[in-house]
Amino acid sequence: MLLVIDIETLPGQSDHARAIARAETKAPGNIKKAESIEAWWAEHGEAAVDEQWRKQALDPALGELCAIGFAIGEDGEADSIVRGLDETENAFLRRALAAINAALRDAPHWHPAMSEAVYPVCHSSSFDFPFLRARCWANRIRPPHWMPGPNDRQGRDFGDTMTWFAGYGGRVSLSKLCACLGLADPKEQGDGRDVLALWKDGQHEALAAYNRADVEATRTAWLIMTGADCEVLA
Repeated sequence: MLLVIDIETLPGQSDHARAIARAETKAPGNIKKAESIEAWWAEHGEAAVDEQWRKQALDPALGELCAIGFAIGEDGEADSIVRGLDETENAFLRRALAAINAALRDAPHWHPAMSEAVYPVCHSSSFDFPFLRARCWANRIRPPHWMPGPNDRQGRDFGDTMTWFAGYGGRVSLSKLCACLGLADPKEQGDGRDVLALWKDGQHEALAAYNRADVEATRTAWLIMTGADCEVLA
C-alpha cells in the first residue's frame, strides 16, 4: 500500500536552541581585530544569529516538526496535520502519527497482517524520513511500523522521487521535477522558507495547503515514473 509522506520543519523552539545558534555564530574569518569583531557583532550579530538559528530547520538534532502531510494509495485524499502554536512536539507527533495509523487501518484492503506491505514514498528520502525518525527518538516515541529504518534500502523498502529521477546521489527539486513531468508547481505560492512565518503567524490552513500540495505532487510524480499514465510501446 502506497503511503506518501511530506514533512515541514522549524528551527528549535527552545531557549537552548537559540543559545546554540548564538554560540555557533562567528564573525567572518577575514575580521581579526577584537574591535572589528565587536563592531561586526554590534551591526550584524543579531541578524547572523537569527540566520544561524533558522538553519536548524534542516538539522534533525536541533530542529523540530510543525506539519506532516500524507496520502494513502493512488487516489486517497491528501491530508496534513499541523502542530498547534502551544502544542509540544511530543504531543504533535503522537497526534499526527495516530492520524496516519488510523487512516492506514481505514484504507481499503487494509489488514493488520499486511502491515509490512506499506510502501512509504517521499521526495528526498535523505531528509524527510531521517528527520521524522530522529524526532521520534528525541521524543521517546517508537517510530511507526511503516517508517524506514536506518539500514533500509531505497527502492526495496521505500521510494524516493528524487532518487528515482536523478539517480543515486543526484538531486532535483520537486518544482523542477514537476516541470519536467508537466505537472503544476507545488511551490508556486511559496516554498520552505515561508514555513516558519506561516506557522508562527497562525496561518495553519495555508501551511496545511502547502504541505498537501507537496504530497500530491510527490504522489503524482511517483505514479508517472513507476508507469501510471504512461504509454506502453509495442
